[in-house]
Amino acid sequence: MPFATFSRIRGAALLAATAVVLSGCAGSGLKPDTPPGVNLQGVWRLNRAASDDPQKIIDTLNAEALKRLRRAMNAAQSAPPPMSGGGGQRRRGGGPQGGGTTDQTSDDLQGPPAGIGPGMDPLRNSPTMHAFRAILQRSDYITIRQTPDQVSFDYGSTARSYTPGGKSVVSSETGVADQTSGWKGREYIINIRPQLGPQIVEEYSLSPDGRQLTIKSHIGPFELSKVNFTRVYDATGAVVPNARPSND
Repeated sequence: MPFATFSRIRGAALLAATAVVLSGCAGSGLKPDTPPGVNLQGVWRLNRAASDDPQKIIDTLNAEALKRLRRAMNAAQSAPPPMSGGGGQRRRGGGPQGGGTTDQTSDDLQGPPAGIGPGMDPLRNSPTMHAFRAILQRSDYITIRQTPDQVSFDYGSTARSYTPGGKSVVSSETGVADQTSGWKGREYIINIRPQLGPQIVEEYSLSPDGRQLTIKSHIGPFELSKVNFTRVYDATGAVVPNARPSND
């Protein structure tokens, strides 16, 4: 390929990549201005009956994690051995040539894979499960304070404040993450995108009568499938103790 043609192609590729990066920086679509008539402020109590059952999601994640472990271990077991002087080929399944073999790569095998014994948690090191667990550990009460320049959420164990339309870098389990928040229509959105780990998006919205708060949490996809989790809160006049200060 002539050098001039190569240079033009490379230049076009660089311009395209730059455009993608710039659109990502400016394309959050989250606004700083509060929509008319939307006020999230108040004390809200979790309505478990109207919310998603977290155990069903945990069971689904657990089954998927076991399935992926089986695949990884079956792949390792079926890998061909190092070449030796014998020059022979290993039959798939490792069984004797005179007998039948079974395909151990099936995802329908029952029971935990080798190395996962009773009491061992396949989600122990799962970033997706860690993010989901952090949501589940919040108090049944949430206190929201809202001004034109700041929205704060007191979850009982932690308190976080956000500037609508703002962007910042925050700490995450695996390092740091880019955080954006703001209004999208009548919803307040918090978007946390770690350098390594599942993206976490939370959407806060009010019912038409303003008596219920719905929080939709979306985690991933990362090492496991995407988690969508909805919690519904009822307005209450209860007074909840303030949480410890947080720098988030």
